[in-house]
Amino acid sequence: KFWNKQEREIQCTRMTLRIVVFLFAACIVGASSPPDNDYDHEIERDKDQQVDKILEQVGELDNPMPVLLLPGFASSRLRAYSSTNCPGNMLKFGLNADVWLDVGMVLAAKWCFLHCMSLNPANQTDPMEPSCRVRPDQGLDAISELNPGTFTGPLSAVWKRLIDMLLEMGFVPDKDLLVAPYDFRLAPLQLEERDRYFTRLKQQIENAVNAREQHFAKVHIRKNHLVSTGVMIIAHSMGNNIFRYFEPWIKYTLGHERGVAWMKRNVNTFIAVGAPILGAQFSLQAAISGLTFGLPITEFDARTMGLGYASYPMVLPSNPARNDTRHIMLNGGNTEYALPVCSVKFPNGTLKEYTANAGVWGLTLWRDLQEFDPWGQWIEKYIAELYKADPVMNPLSEWKRPDIQNVYCAYGVNRKTPVSFRFNYPNNGYENDWDTEATIYEEGHSVYSDDNTYSSEGDPKYTRSGDGTVAYYSLSWCHTWLKETINITRIPQRERYSEEMVFKMQDTTIEEYLKSDIPVQENYNTFFEERSVNRRSVRSTAVWELDNFDHRAVIMEPIFLKQMSHQIHVQNNVIGSMEEQIEDVIEGMVKGISIFPHRGKPFQPSSDEHCHWDYYNVKCAFPKYCGYYYKFGDFHLGMSCRLHSTGDVSLAEVTEAEEALGPCECEGVFCYNGLCKLKDKCEDALALPGFDGLWGRCKLAVNRGALQFLGKDMDNGLEPGSCSADGTCQG
Repeated sequence: KFWNKQEREIQCTRMTLRIVVFLFAACIVGASSPPDNDYDHEIERDKDQQVDKILEQVGELDNPMPVLLLPGFASSRLRAYSSTNCPGNMLKFGLNADVWLDVGMVLAAKWCFLHCMSLNPANQTDPMEPSCRVRPDQGLDAISELNPGTFTGPLSAVWKRLIDMLLEMGFVPDKDLLVAPYDFRLAPLQLEERDRYFTRLKQQIENAVNAREQHFAKVHIRKNHLVSTGVMIIAHSMGNNIFRYFEPWIKYTLGHERGVAWMKRNVNTFIAVGAPILGAQFSLQAAISGLTFGLPITEFDARTMGLGYASYPMVLPSNPARNDTRHIMLNGGNTEYALPVCSVKFPNGTLKEYTANAGVWGLTLWRDLQEFDPWGQWIEKYIAELYKADPVMNPLSEWKRPDIQNVYCAYGVNRKTPVSFRFNYPNNGYENDWDTEATIYEEGHSVYSDDNTYSSEGDPKYTRSGDGTVAYYSLSWCHTWLKETINITRIPQRERYSEEMVFKMQDTTIEEYLKSDIPVQENYNTFFEERSVNRRSVRSTAVWELDNFDHRAVIMEPIFLKQMSHQIHVQNNVIGSMEEQIEDVIEGMVKGISIFPHRGKPFQPSSDEHCHWDYYNVKCAFPKYCGYYYKFGDFHLGMSCRLHSTGDVSLAEVTEAEEALGPCECEGVFCYNGLCKLKDKCEDALALPGFDGLWGRCKLAVNRGALQFLGKDMDNGLEPGSCSADGTCQG
């Protein structure tokens, strides 16, 4: 209506071309690419259903404690603050158009996308010729879902489920649900210089806290009835590094004492999700050979685009500033990264290995690269000028527990995670083009290279791997934030579990935990916790290790969301500030309040169908409620597992009878498939269909390959575990 005919035709042609190219490329990629094992749509649909159940159950809060979300690397939407025509292409980035993450433009106008996402490596200014000014978006939409659709998968929807849950709980955007997106391409020092990011973040927190206090001052006559003051900050990935910088920045700006007081008043809880406390090796790959982050671009394209990203050193791997016994024990006795974080095969045939502190932060790596690749000068420049020379914080100093009331550290474990790279400079005619020749991974208790040149195995109890992006050595530094004496709870990741499957240790240490019989036969969630109560507040710290949770997806997992729902409800009901005359009474009340993550309740069977045979423990599952009651017609063990109340005996009678029985003792020396014939009636004894006497679990389980069932050996008619006259024994 308002355009002339020529302009309208140009705009329509651009849009049509964009749509056609995007759909064509998406079909080609979808048809030719192998399925992504890390993003199974069936699994995601199942998780969405679980999340829907959580959203139905969360209770709504009245004027809740404000929550601030800090996204990680590449998790903030970036928009065009200028109009940019793409040379040689009819497309363009219009004013306020999405740049990160517009997958359509990546496919239809790749050069234009790479150009607008780049920065001048000399000073991190916006690219010119053509000019393209890109800045972070604001509001919930800036992090909720960067590029809706299935093509990008979980890359663009890290925060959506958590935000949906918070909205269901009654949080109001910009009032008590805050977000702090940032330009993830810049160093912290530059975020403040260019965007005044930390100044605005400080004001944002103060406004939310003051508004909440004014509300309670009106509702309650006496101010001592305020519930926990301050905000709850939930940070993911590199967002934790942003918060790490924010705390000393507050103290540097206000002075140490005033800064400490500001943090205690305005920040109540910090939840660190997937925190790369000692860095992450992927940053080396991004800086040297390029990291595509799943986009349809080459590694060289990615390296060229990220050449001016001064944020990379924020997550470069580093060794601890001090040795901590707990951290060393959790990592198999290693006082630093067990392997060099990278090695480089240079064009002259030289192969050099580089450690985290001496090689990466000591600048040896970057200076060696410059002999063949001048681009190595930029990372050296960023480290020297934007990190080591930063008056706010020394990047190699110890990352200590934040000086606030509650700190929780959550991360995935036992995923396939890169711990070292080998780069080489191929003779392909391209300058500044390094290849990732080999990657060494940790997975569970194994460490191996993808070219089969390195392999080692560790003890499953003492060695773990990271979350797919950050190594366990880096994530597990959170344990140093705990006190020496802690409580440990280990719960299986299943919808139904019995009390016997929950592993608990009270008032223990990491050393005692590692010496204990830790269950490892399935995925578990392990909670390491401690808290202290003084006359003014409750101070708590916890580490959550979640088996097989991916770095980027952990914040979307239903189990994590359920924990967060419980945590937020508890934080909004724990009294934080009290008058002196009621402190003693309150202290006793607070000690009885569970402020730790939601454990869930052990499943209580309500019908015989819920009872089944536990093959691992060789008895009916849920023994408190279910027992072995054989009836004619039962043709497998699970059918004979029934509720005590329906098995011809009451629960009280079973409990009383079990208390009177002693431990079981096998009649013979040998066992078969974990079972032996018992001498007499005892605890956990059971009658097997078709066999005389009582049977039970034995410690020494000897299995004969020839015996495929429990009964007589068909060759000679002997019972398993018996011996013939000639000395031949079965079992």
